[in-house]
Amino acid sequence: MRSFLPLITFLAVLQAVSAVAQTTLDDLRGSDDPGGAQESADPSDQAAQAADRNPTQANVFSLRSTLNSATAETGSSGLGTNGRATPVRPFADRIAAVDRAVPLSDSGIDDSVFGGDTTFDAAQGIRLGSFTLTPQLTVSTGWTDNRSQAADGSSGKFYRISPDVSLTSNWSRHQLDTSLRGSFTGYPGDTDDNEANVFAAANLRLDISEATQVTTSISYTLSQEDDGSAESASGTDYDHELSGSLSGTRAIGIVAATASLGVDRNFYTSESGSESGRNNTLYSASLRLDGNTGSVFSPFVEGALLLRRYDDTCSDALCEKRNANGYQVMGGVTIASGPKLTGELGAGWRIEDIEDDRLENLSGLIADASLVWSPSRLTTVTAGLGTSFEATDIDGASGSIIYSGDLRLAHAFSDRLVGETGVGYSYRTYEGVSIEERTLTGFGGLTFAVTKNIAVTADYTHRRFDSSQQGNDYSENAVEAGFRLRH
Repeated sequence: MRSFLPLITFLAVLQAVSAVAQTTLDDLRGSDDPGGAQESADPSDQAAQAADRNPTQANVFSLRSTLNSATAETGSSGLGTNGRATPVRPFADRIAAVDRAVPLSDSGIDDSVFGGDTTFDAAQGIRLGSFTLTPQLTVSTGWTDNRSQAADGSSGKFYRISPDVSLTSNWSRHQLDTSLRGSFTGYPGDTDDNEANVFAAANLRLDISEATQVTTSISYTLSQEDDGSAESASGTDYDHELSGSLSGTRAIGIVAATASLGVDRNFYTSESGSESGRNNTLYSASLRLDGNTGSVFSPFVEGALLLRRYDDTCSDALCEKRNANGYQVMGGVTIASGPKLTGELGAGWRIEDIEDDRLENLSGLIADASLVWSPSRLTTVTAGLGTSFEATDIDGASGSIIYSGDLRLAHAFSDRLVGETGVGYSYRTYEGVSIEERTLTGFGGLTFAVTKNIAVTADYTHRRFDSSQQGNDYSENAVEAGFRLRH
């Protein structure tokens, strides 16, 4: 009988926790009371349970307190539509970025915020010493009415294989996050339309003291040019981007100062083996000052010096020298309103002074925002704005500016079933030539956890591309279904 006592005690505790989770409804942000709130016998126990479990529904757990900072999505890429054929990033990527919106502060995201994914099959990971390895694989198949995403594209079937592996430290201080993601989309019978994407990143945060942090990161991204983009005409199909940064943050009274150094290297390849005049490296040095008062709204200002250098002195047929020096200034506010609303809003101006007098300076307004809104413990909304300055070797063009934005909503119908929908938009304009490109993307999908390790997925995506260049416009509708494995 004694051998069964631990098991009986464990089951009794589980039953008690479930009962309290069902009836603890004091802080349901916008949720209706399904049956009248009841008070817990022990308030401290109630608070602990509320941090671990969603009180509106049994077995719907809250967001994990540790997020992978290596995958943080700042700003927006317009749901992967900024001129390159890239997949939509996971919902939690923006949450990871907003989690530490204010330097040196406590986590900006409340533990009760819904993370946008099924929790019945929540990944447990594999313990490797003081690290946790989390593997995941998604395999799907579908149909699209435009396989090549071009004006003359044809319909057909496709399949997609998407591995995802992350490694996160379990240290009491400091944090190391690494991530390796990829996807391969194959089109049977037409391999020329096959697409491949790779993203690898590592982020190390060193907590020197309560007032000082040092962060270093490195990443590699492989993406493919959208066939409708003006850049694809040069025959450079793949963009390789290597990025590295080193920053230090120090609290000085009511101000937190962050100094950063960054390097972004872009080089382009094609299946034909031709080289691109766009190959370049961007160096940056920046200083940011944040209000460190702990208030809901905290202002910030940021300034950066920029240096862009091309591999080739003459990057196009006209021998235009595109090396540039520049600067960027931005100001805004961070928002830390507990579990309700968290994020950052910023705007400013950027200029790159091109060396060749025949080319206009590449300059324009910059807008950057990352927001997470949690109206209830079953629903999370994220929004983002982003601006990027891209190099080019198109004759007469100084470069291009891409403005992107997106809005996404995820809702948990239960711990097994989650729905998500979103819309994204990007606008690309070239300086010096009359080329403009607009992309609108909308999608919706469902995920259902079948077991603790297997979930089935179904998605619909609509994409519309409009270009000022005649004959480049296209639209695409795609449906996709598959399964996801994770540990």
